[in-house]
Amino acid sequence: MNEPHISKRIRPSLIFATMAFVVTGMAYTFWWPLLVRHNRTYWLTPGDIWPTLRLAHFVQWGDLSYVYLFNYPIVTLPGFNVLLAPFAALSAALNLTEMAPGGFPFKPEAWLLIGPFCFAVAGVGLFACDALARRIGAGVTARRILLVAEAAAFWPAVVMWGHPEDVLALGLALYALSALSDDRPILAGWLLGFALSMQLFVVLLVPIFIGVTGIRKAKDLLLRAIVIPGFLLVAVLAPDFHDAFLRLTKQPGYPTILHPTPWIHLAPHISRIEVSSGPVHLLTVVVAVGMGFLAHRWRHDWPSIFWLMAVAAGIRSFFEPVMAPYYVMPAVAIAFGVGAARGRVRSILTLASGLGLTVMTFSHSNEWTYWLEMVGLMGAMFFSARPPTPELTEAESGGVDGPDGAMSTAHG
Repeated sequence: MNEPHISKRIRPSLIFATMAFVVTGMAYTFWWPLLVRHNRTYWLTPGDIWPTLRLAHFVQWGDLSYVYLFNYPIVTLPGFNVLLAPFAALSAALNLTEMAPGGFPFKPEAWLLIGPFCFAVAGVGLFACDALARRIGAGVTARRILLVAEAAAFWPAVVMWGHPEDVLALGLALYALSALSDDRPILAGWLLGFALSMQLFVVLLVPIFIGVTGIRKAKDLLLRAIVIPGFLLVAVLAPDFHDAFLRLTKQPGYPTILHPTPWIHLAPHISRIEVSSGPVHLLTVVVAVGMGFLAHRWRHDWPSIFWLMAVAAGIRSFFEPVMAPYYVMPAVAIAFGVGAARGRVRSILTLASGLGLTVMTFSHSNEWTYWLEMVGLMGAMFFSARPPTPELTEAESGGVDGPDGAMSTAHG
């Protein structure tokens, strides 16, 4: 059975899953207060989406350069705010009510407009994870089961926390690596740049791209990857260097609201309620560079490359001083995709540990218990999804070179 035929068989399931994500997400925000809390006076909208919408209004007003000025909780580049700006403009034109400083309507009308869009963005992640599973040889049945698991992994991040930009960044990064595996470095560079502009955790994946292409060939890919995030960075640093630089480098975390880990003892305190995660994040970059060296060694074995991508995405949670549950989502989603091609037992173990990790991050315990449980479940997930150890391929021994040759060697 060839890949195009498989793609056609699974495509309706992908579209249905995206639609189901939107419907269930909106139903949760409308009906959870009524059915569970027996309160019909409000909608349970994700709180973090409203600062994102407010900053999208800044973009709409031509104030992109000042998105960090008013102490909004944004610690990444404003790429998603730019994407959301047309919806912010339409909401304003229709005079829809929305959450804002000093105004807290119980049923913000703007949610009817931006909610479906933010939930539909998850479809990019679903399609990208399916492309990953197809690329490494997962069958149709495994990919359909994977769809449900990926939707479960994305759901808390988008529906409960209001961070569709994280799922969008993950999907774009996966498509970038898939394009690279198809020997399309130009497309990979642009997709990687879009991903970086959405969420900065994608920086941890860049060494893997460099490792796959090699330092010499990575130049063209990186030149394209820095265009969009570079433009956004200059746009926010030039007029308001102080606020933008502090936000992007200090990476404020809120231990009184989120969950502290043992790394908080190494994080400088910004204020009574804020700590700086930026210095500790430098450790994640160092480990990510190590992932890049492994990626170069295994560059002809794409299942192992995608697995390294999952590990690189999970590094952030290993070293995070202040954890939010949705931080584990990228690692869980990629591990699910890799595990889908590992056979029934390994796939089940990957799903069980990944879903257990997702649920566990919502628990409340002391910092050491929380961190050890998280690391243990994440380690079990990575171990279960791990492809067989790559052997010397024909490409490395002087035979066929390139993604197609490598894949034929890896899979027999």
